[in-house]
Amino acid sequence: MFNERTEVHTPLDSVFHWDYDVKLPQIDRLYENAKRDQWNASTTLNWEQPIEREVLDMSQMPMFQTELYRSLSADKKEALACKFAAWRLSQFLHGEQGALMVCGQLVDAVPDLDSKMCAAAQVMDEARHVEVFRRYITKLDKIYPIDPTLDRLLRAIMESERWEPKYVGMQIVAEGLAIAAFRFMQRESKDALLKELLEYVLKDESRHVGFGVLALRDAVRRLPGKEKKELEDFAFTACDMMVTKIVDGQPKDGFLSGNSVFEEVGISASDIEDELKRNPQWAAAEQDMERKFNSFLFVDTIVPNLKHLDLLNERTEPWYRELGVLDMYAG
Repeated sequence: MFNERTEVHTPLDSVFHWDYDVKLPQIDRLYENAKRDQWNASTTLNWEQPIEREVLDMSQMPMFQTELYRSLSADKKEALACKFAAWRLSQFLHGEQGALMVCGQLVDAVPDLDSKMCAAAQVMDEARHVEVFRRYITKLDKIYPIDPTLDRLLRAIMESERWEPKYVGMQIVAEGLAIAAFRFMQRESKDALLKELLEYVLKDESRHVGFGVLALRDAVRRLPGKEKKELEDFAFTACDMMVTKIVDGQPKDGFLSGNSVFEEVGISASDIEDELKRNPQWAAAEQDMERKFNSFLFVDTIVPNLKHLDLLNERTEPWYRELGVLDMYAG
């Protein structure tokens, strides 16, 4: 059993805004869209429909093309696919709770009323996302603990003393990653309920990222040089955490806790290590797929928005290029 709660202490000021005129019309329109697009998870989705036995298509993953995997019984293969999907969805669930918490902070801390109202609407969205992922995962299998890397990212965002890093960490990086990961899962899913669930969540997430970009655009321009560089550094650190890297032959950062799922069907860490030694081509294929997937996660949303905000610029671009997340970017 994992810990049921975590306390994070945050040195953040609350800001009241007494001028009730609309100052940011584009953000006010997003607030109107957020009200228009509200949906009820209990009635919009048909929770009575059964989940497909094979939730995700796992055939393209190198691990699932090895002798180690082929040696499993049909029942264990099915259990592994189900549990791996539950683990991935659990990370989405934990990320959505993180977004719920951070948006609550933004309602307090952002200096303008239009952004407070838009962030308040997003709080309701995030609560709904927590609800749908919790319901789906418990219907599928079980909720897995938060991955240590995701935990570090959420803590870093929560503990930021200023509101700008919270926007960057959550609205640009975390939500941008979520959009790419949701689209990827939607394409590879064979389950109608999950596909529909993700479609509704994606509509909300796209609005959240747009809100983050609009709220940050002028704020970043106004930052003094030192604080602008600190925000650039924070943005890269957040991205760096999310990318799996091989250091001294061992994976580092990224989402690595998924290996625990294999242990549940009788595949130990030493079994995987032995398979790597016997089949170095599998390890190479795994690393190549990881690199392409990392680039895919960043190319459509995160990188363009970081460039638009001038957080990915002449000073910081070499860092992202070395990280490998610009491989597919043509902008």
